[in-house]
Amino acid sequence: MKKIRIIPRLDVKGPNVVKGIQMEGLRVVGKPDLLAKKYYESGADEIIYIDIVASLYERNNLLEVVENTTSNGIFIPITVGGGIRTIEDIKKLLRAGADKVAINTAAIRNPGFINQASRMFGSQCIVGSIEAKYHGEDKWENYIDCGRERTNLDAIEWAKKLVELGAGELLVTSVDKEGTRKGYDVELIKKISSVVDVPVIACGGASNEADILNCLEVTRCDAVAFGTILHYNETSIDQVKAYLKKNNFLMREKNEWQVEQPNINNKKTLSVIDYGAGNLQSVVNAFRFFGNKVKIIENPEEILKSSLLVLPGDGAFGYAMQELKNRGFIEPIKKYIKNNKPFLGICLGMQVLMSESFEFGHHKGLDIIQGKVVPFKPKKEVKDTYYRIPHMGWNKLTPNNGFFNEFISNKSSCSEAYFIHSYYVYPENPKNIVAITTYGEQKFCSILRRDSLFATQFHPEKSGALGMSIIQYFSSL
Repeated sequence: MKKIRIIPRLDVKGPNVVKGIQMEGLRVVGKPDLLAKKYYESGADEIIYIDIVASLYERNNLLEVVENTTSNGIFIPITVGGGIRTIEDIKKLLRAGADKVAINTAAIRNPGFINQASRMFGSQCIVGSIEAKYHGEDKWENYIDCGRERTNLDAIEWAKKLVELGAGELLVTSVDKEGTRKGYDVELIKKISSVVDVPVIACGGASNEADILNCLEVTRCDAVAFGTILHYNETSIDQVKAYLKKNNFLMREKNEWQVEQPNINNKKTLSVIDYGAGNLQSVVNAFRFFGNKVKIIENPEEILKSSLLVLPGDGAFGYAMQELKNRGFIEPIKKYIKNNKPFLGICLGMQVLMSESFEFGHHKGLDIIQGKVVPFKPKKEVKDTYYRIPHMGWNKLTPNNGFFNEFISNKSSCSEAYFIHSYYVYPENPKNIVAITTYGEQKFCSILRRDSLFATQFHPEKSGALGMSIIQYFSSL
C-alpha cells in the first residue's frame, strides 16, 4: 500500500480564506499564507488553493497567494484552481511556485484546453476538478462556477472524459456534502475511483477522523482533502495522521517534514535557468532559505559564467526540449557540464539529460547521460489496488551506492521524497544511479550522478527534510 496524502483545502476569496456550507454563506477563517504555514508545520502532504469566485468574475486572484506561500518556507506541493482559462494562466502559476493546476469551468467550455495543457505541461500537472451534485437514481451531475451552474453532464462519464483528454489527477468535490460535516459522498468517490486509472482526491463533508478513515476504506481513493474541521481547530493534520496510522494506513512520518532553520555561514550565488518549463520561484526560494543569492538566467551567454547551475522542470519532455532549443540553451548547458562544474537537474530537468524520451511521441534529449525516458506500466498490468499513473505522492529512496548518504547530508532517517511523474529515466550505465525507488513493482532511478552532475526525479524543494538537505548539499559545493 502506498502512502495516503492528507491535504488541507483552502478556499480563497480576495485576500482571505473563507468557508461556507455547500459553497454558500461564506465566512472568513484566516489568511492563506498563515493557514498554509500552520498546516505545513502540522504535517500536510500538499496544499490546495481554490479561488471560489474566480470563474464567476472571470479572473484569477491566486498568483500573489502562491508567491507569498512559496516564500514562506513551505516545502510541499501546491495545487491551484479557480479561474484558470489559458495556457498563460498556467505558466504564471507554475512559475510562481504551483506544482499542479485544477481546472473545471474552462474544461467544460473548451475540453481541448485539457489536452493542450497536458501536452505542454505534462498530465501530472493537470488536475481535473469535478464538482458534483446527486440527482437521484445513482446519478451525479457535474457543476461549474463553484457549484452554481448546471452542465447536464454525468459526473462519472465526465471523469472518464477528463482522463482521456489528459488530466493526470482528479479532485472530486461533493457539493451536497461540502462544508456540512456529514461525511464524504463515498458512493460518488468510489464510482469515479473505479472507472479511472489516475489518482483521485476526495473532498467535501469531513466531520472527524472517522469520516476520513471511512472514505479511504470504502473508496480506495489516493488522497483526502478537507478544510472546515481544520479551520475551526476541531482536529489537526498530525492528529488525523496518527488516527489513520493506528488503522493501518501508511503515513509520512513527522521527521520527514521538519526542516530546521540553518545556521548560515557562507553565502553563494547560484544560477537557475528559466526556460519557461518549471515552478521557478519554489526552487529560488529553497536556495535562498540557506542564505544563497540566486540569479535567474534568461540569456544563454550567462550559463558558462555560472559556478553552480540548476535546471528545474515541470512539464512535458518535448515542450521542454523545444524551449531549450528556442532560447539557445542547449550548447551552453553541454559545455558547462563538460567543464565538470556543479550542475543540478530537477524532475523534468533530470529527464532532458537523457538521450531520448517517449512522452507524447519520440523526442531527442540533451544526450548528456546515455539512456532513455520511458513510461510506467499501465494499471491493467500491475496487481496493486493503489497503483495509479501518474506516480503521485511520497515514496522511499533506497541507496544504490555509497554516495547517497553524502548527498542527503547524512540525514539517513529521512527517506521520503515527493514524486509527480508518469515517465522515468533509464540510464545505460548503472554506476550513475545513486538511489532507486520502487512503484508498482517497477524499480527506477530517483537520483543520478556523474562527476559534478547531479539530478533528482523528485522535486527536492517540495520534499520536506530530505529534499532540503539535498538543496543544502548542492549549495555547499
